Amino acid sequence: MKPNPDLCRRFARVMAERQLPQSSRAIMLAVSGGADSLGLVALIQSWRHALAASHHQNDIPLVRAIIIDHGLRAEAAAEAKYVENMLVSAGITARRVAIPDKPPTHGVSEWARQHRYQCLTAEAMKHDAVLMTAHHLDDQLETVEMRLAKGSGLRGLAAMKTETGYLGVRLIRPCLNFTKSELAEAAEAAGFTPVVDPTNLDERYQRPRLRADRHARAKSGVSDQQLAKLSQLSSRLIKQIDVAVNATSPSQFSIHPLGFAAMAKDVISMQGFTLIASHILRHMSVKPYPVSDQALAILRDRLHAGGEATLGGCEWRWHTQNPDQIIICREPEANIPAINLPSGQGVFDNRWRISYPHSVQVEAIGAERFAKIRTILSDVQDWPQVMARIFWSLPVLIDTDTKNLDVKHGLDLDEGFIFPHLKDIDIVYDSNNKPDMLEKRFYGARFYGARFLWA
Repeated sequence: MKPNPDLCRRFARVMAERQLPQSSRAIMLAVSGGADSLGLVALIQSWRHALAASHHQNDIPLVRAIIIDHGLRAEAAAEAKYVENMLVSAGITARRVAIPDKPPTHGVSEWARQHRYQCLTAEAMKHDAVLMTAHHLDDQLETVEMRLAKGSGLRGLAAMKTETGYLGVRLIRPCLNFTKSELAEAAEAAGFTPVVDPTNLDERYQRPRLRADRHARAKSGVSDQQLAKLSQLSSRLIKQIDVAVNATSPSQFSIHPLGFAAMAKDVISMQGFTLIASHILRHMSVKPYPVSDQALAILRDRLHAGGEATLGGCEWRWHTQNPDQIIICREPEANIPAINLPSGQGVFDNRWRISYPHSVQVEAIGAERFAKIRTILSDVQDWPQVMARIFWSLPVLIDTDTKNLDVKHGLDLDEGFIFPHLKDIDIVYDSNNKPDMLEKRFYGARFYGARFLWA
């Protein structure tokens, strides 16, 4: 039995709006085994069957499902195996991935989220697939409510987008206009029996508390419809603001392909400071959420007084040789974890897309290593310290198998690693012949900017 025809038609419209299947021949589904994600599986299967029935056999994308075992409960491994078997029986290629790290004592939800998306995006990259999650309308409303409680600005209240980039992968949430009950209905119609995760009812976590208080909130006059309208209005305003900020003169701020930004001193006194600073952080910050307007106001006061600051995991420092310019870069002293990429594909520090033909390890260059590089590269020997610090957080590719080294593409410092070369900057122009994006053509690494993190 297939899901309700009306649900299937609505889902097909969303897929068409995302230009699927034409824009991708592979789809990676994040499946927890709950009713939400199984409802997404049911709708995807129905959509694929409709493509086949309409003689689009060659256009049917390959669908894979990934089940993440966070290891947070004793039953998790058995449940993941059960979900895998259920999906395979339904004709879907499925794979379980267990997170090897032990969870922390605090911040478990955020830890699980980060590890989950690292696994999901790595799998999507491996198969050149779009990643889909089963976030639905109820999730969207909870997100708006959570961000209201935190005092988020417009960007936070716009909540989740149907499509965004995430860790270098195309992330689609096709069910944002479907309710939780509609997805559960689709899963049941497809014959799926979901697993129940008790943590979704544990009011020690914020989302379960919001669900429990939902009826009380409605009685106080804040309805789901009002939250939805607030999110939609915020989203429309943000789009208009982004258009205006992108039209700002490059002399006021710029994003550099080496992973830093520059902002003119005059911007501090402009009415649009908060918008421009927020826009810069969308590219530079590795934090998963926008900073608050209050934090941006504190930043402005500190810069106005001639001071420096750290915000959003980024340093805001005055250029020592140009007193009218502020340099914004990744906080160099931050503990940026190294990553091992067996396939050579992945994302480093949530900002750099890595593409290498062999297994490779990626680390931040760091101060000591850059000091050695600086003795070799004559064009950076005279750089001031504020500029040199930019390089400390850049990626370096470590390939200990020397037969794979291709030193003509970089610097081999006899340590088995390649430093991506510093040439060939490409400027992409928009329809108004204005620089739209700078891309640094590193060997094996390209700066995408953390804006792809922000949903």
